[in-house]
Amino acid sequence: MIGNSNKTNININYVLMWVVLSCLGIALITGLTIYFYDVSPQPVAIKDNVEDQRRLQAIYLLPKEKHADEKYRLNDFLSAASRLGIRAYAVDNIRSDEDCMMLIEKYIDRGVKVVVSPARRFVNCIDQTSKKIKGKNSIKFISVYDDVLRNNSNTITFKVQLYQIYYLSGIIAASISNSEHFIFTVPELNGDSYRNINAFTLGVRKYKKNGMVHVVVLSSTNEHVQYAKLTQTIIRYPDISVMAAEYTDVTVDEFCEQKVPYCIRYDRDFASKYFLSTVGNIQVDYRGFFSRSLSRIISGSFEAGNYLLNISNGSTRIGSLNADVISPNVLKNVDLIFNRFMISDDNIFSGPVYDNEHHLRLDKGSALRDRSDQMFSMDWLVEGTVVEKL
Repeated sequence: MIGNSNKTNININYVLMWVVLSCLGIALITGLTIYFYDVSPQPVAIKDNVEDQRRLQAIYLLPKEKHADEKYRLNDFLSAASRLGIRAYAVDNIRSDEDCMMLIEKYIDRGVKVVVSPARRFVNCIDQTSKKIKGKNSIKFISVYDDVLRNNSNTITFKVQLYQIYYLSGIIAASISNSEHFIFTVPELNGDSYRNINAFTLGVRKYKKNGMVHVVVLSSTNEHVQYAKLTQTIIRYPDISVMAAEYTDVTVDEFCEQKVPYCIRYDRDFASKYFLSTVGNIQVDYRGFFSRSLSRIISGSFEAGNYLLNISNGSTRIGSLNADVISPNVLKNVDLIFNRFMISDDNIFSGPVYDNEHHLRLDKGSALRDRSDQMFSMDWLVEGTVVEKL
């Protein structure tokens, strides 16, 4: 019995010895493998037409003469590109279409795959360049909408539809003011500004039948000239208490804060910047638009065409409404109209509508449609609107 027990113990010890030796051998092999094997990150090829965002480069074109809002849109673009891992550059001080085309081709040769140009003055440059290099290296363009870009298969365009928001802001402006005079400032008169001014005026006149909107065009980038034009309007109409703006810069912000009791601002960064005089902000989500457009390029789901930034898709809104100044009834009315705009094709440009020289522009029962040859080619001002001269 004792002899068998000793033999059993020897066998167990023998097995345990081999188990230990096997474990040591596996550990040694594993250690050597880890030591000699390259475990550093390896580049992964992204296939199936998906762009590698680590190599993707984009440029944003800025004209020599620009207003502050163009630079704020640049910040939105750079923020969107950064979050997606895209290397983005601003190309500044472009003087002409020739300079624009030359610069685009130069940056494409350096590996740029995306060209962004929200400045309307570069539409012809984008059109000519995109057609010239069509199919070359999968270059994509993002530009403000224009008829000449309609059939460009490598171009995303966008159109901002703010007139409904400005109609609501006109209602708010009229409801908080004891005066019948209002200021509306724009950087230039074009189809967009005519539409927004007219919508604001129609909103004002919904509450004040004889309301007058004084349009101040700040075409100069000189802050002293801008300030002088705004000041002269206040001197002419000292009872003005509300100012609305189609864009923002230092002059507009400072004048509104210092000279006018209430301001309806164009909010440059969708962040509701706080001012004591602010009763509402007009907001456009450019950052979201750039993020969606760049994501489509990265993912290979790029689709050329025009993208509308408006109330119904949440890209535009009026926010930061000051309930201490605006009555509950007006706020409720604004909410109802806003919701109606979101779910229906409610048209504020419905006849009868007269222009500011009292010519009938729209008969009763007729309306301007959301088309390039009607609402988006507006070049006249409605009754109750006057352009101020310096």
